[in-house]
Amino acid sequence: MYNVVTENSSLEEIKKAFDELNRKMGELEEKEPAEAESEAYAAWERECEALAFRSEELMTWIDRKMTAGLGA
Repeated sequence: MYNVVTENSSLEEIKKAFDELNRKMGELEEKEPAEAESEAYAAWERECEALAFRSEELMTWIDRKMTAGLGA
């Protein structure tokens, strides 16, 4: 799904994982099930939430790396 990175990975690795995750989120958005009350929709929604959580995590790590790079 995306590169396996940790907060100790390089800024470039984290950014690459973030880009890959954004592509995956876009692909998933295109596959939204039509029936909102279906199990398929519930599964789709869970996957969207998991990707959104991971996205926030990666953005936090990017922010920390960039801030540290400024000597803050």
